[in-house]
Amino acid sequence: MAPQGATEGEAMTATLTLYAVRNREGKWFRAKGYGGYGDTWTPDIGKAKLYSKIAQARGRVTFFATSWPEHGTPDLVEFTATESRVMPEAERVKKVAASKAERAAAREVKQREEEIALAVRDKEAAERRLAQLRAER
Repeated sequence: MAPQGATEGEAMTATLTLYAVRNREGKWFRAKGYGGYGDTWTPDIGKAKLYSKIAQARGRVTFFATSWPEHGTPDLVEFTATESRVMPEAERVKKVAASKAERAAAREVKQREEEIALAVRDKEAAERRLAQLRAER
């Protein structure tokens, strides 16, 4: 079900503003996460960290400007997205759910087979032990 009365595939009219931080070399700040590795700055806008709130982006600009003043103050770049469309996901979700159910059923069958094999092995061991005890009488 699409929000605001839009149907699947239909374009919706809404404005979204995102912010990114760009240094003086034209590279974009990227998030690396806790214990991340690699360069802090990337030339690829697709890898840039996008902020939905201007305060977060401004905080990042302030951090770099005060921590490394010799590199200058980074730019705060605003992006405005006005085009969007609802993408149908119902069929994909049904396929994924069916696949998960199949894997769960296969896992259950395998587990039951292993339990049966273990029970047969235990039964055979018990029969051997019983035969051994009868022979000792």
